[in-house]
Amino acid sequence: MRNNSIAMLATIAGIGILAWFVGFFDPETCTPSAQVEGWTSCADIANQRTVALYVLVGVTVIGILITTVLKRKK
Repeated sequence: MRNNSIAMLATIAGIGILAWFVGFFDPETCTPSAQVEGWTSCADIANQRTVALYVLVGVTVIGILITTVLKRKK
């Protein structure tokens, strides 16, 4: 049961990575004139998306490694 949960988490994180690529945000094409004072800037959004990508990749890799190790032990 636990192995299936880890595999499911890794799968969902992998899908999150695909969604990250589909919704690619380029701060270079962001129009600063459209930004509202007090809201997050284009550069901040790009940085947050980069951190999210690293977290998703990390969760996916760790999930796959744990699932593989647990399958080999059986």
